[in-house]
Parts: sequence; C-alpha cells; structure tokens
Amino acid sequence: MFHWRWINRPKNPLLRIVLAVLAIVFVAGIVVLGFFALLAFAFIGVIVAIVRALTRPHAPANAASRVGDPRVIEGEFVVVRNDPAALKH
Repeated sequence: MFHWRWINRPKNPLLRIVLAVLAIVFVAGIVVLGFFALLAFAFIGVIVAIVRALTRPHAPANAASRVGDPRVIEGEFVVVRNDPAALKH
C-alpha cells in the first residue's frame, strides 16, 4: 500500500475522522470553485460573442444572396503562359 512517509497519520480515530472530513470539504470547495470559474468563463464568452456579433459589419449570409451575374465567379487568379520559353528553366 502506498503511503507518504513524511506525513504521519494520527493514531486517534476521532482525529482521523476530523481530518478526513476536512479533506473532503477542501476537495469539494475546489470542485465548487472550478464550477463557478467555468460559469464565469462561459458568461464572459457569451458577452464577447454578442458584442462581436453586434459590432461586426453585416455581410450577406451566402454568395447567392448577393446581387450580380450568377455566371461570374469572383476570386484571384494568376495567368500562366503556355509557351515553350516559360516552361524551360
């Protein structure tokens, strides 16, 4: 069985029970604190998401909602020459 040699457990059973209860309360306090920290992060995240959604410029939801020629594809391109001089290195 694993036990720490530098911490001597008390021999009194009542003191052992008191220390066990204190340890359980300490661990429960850490769990509750972590839960409230998670709630705080979620609350801040929701506030940041709402602020970003309200301050962002309103763009169309998709490309089909834009007014324009449906045959035109927008984007960047590079012209590649197809002559033998451009293909040699």
